[in-house]
Amino acid sequence: MIGIPAVVMAALGAVYAGAAAYASQPAAAASDAPGDVYKATAVRSIGTTDTQVVALALPAGTYTVTGSALVVYADKGQCRITGGPTMATPRGSGYNEASLTGTGTVTLSAPGKVQLLCGSEKVLAVPQDPAANGTLVATRVGVLHDQGTGAS
Repeated sequence: MIGIPAVVMAALGAVYAGAAAYASQPAAAASDAPGDVYKATAVRSIGTTDTQVVALALPAGTYTVTGSALVVYADKGQCRITGGPTMATPRGSGYNEASLTGTGTVTLSAPGKVQLLCGSEKVLAVPQDPAANGTLVATRVGVLHDQGTGAS
């Protein structure tokens, strides 16, 4: 067996246990442990109804989820995270760019999909392409301690 140092394993993106792994040992599967982070980014055209911009396939569990989107060629744009927060421009932005961000918690009782959905009350016609450049990040939590409005 040929020993492969941990630094080389990390550079190859392999998951391992201990200080060294061997070429004859398969890499361990990714865990579903608290602290695991899932991320996806995509750009999609949007319309006047909710359109999936980006989604994450997640194992069952509780997650803190942050969604962000840069919406262009749309007026009164809005985005929402399924099972989480809704973000909207406070008033018509006049077909300019609008940056929207929201953070919340999502609990899945079974493996499932969390989506960032975006749309706009008004969109510009062709040749403009109303779109959202969205990112969705979910971090699995062990125990969620909700402290209401926070410490005083």
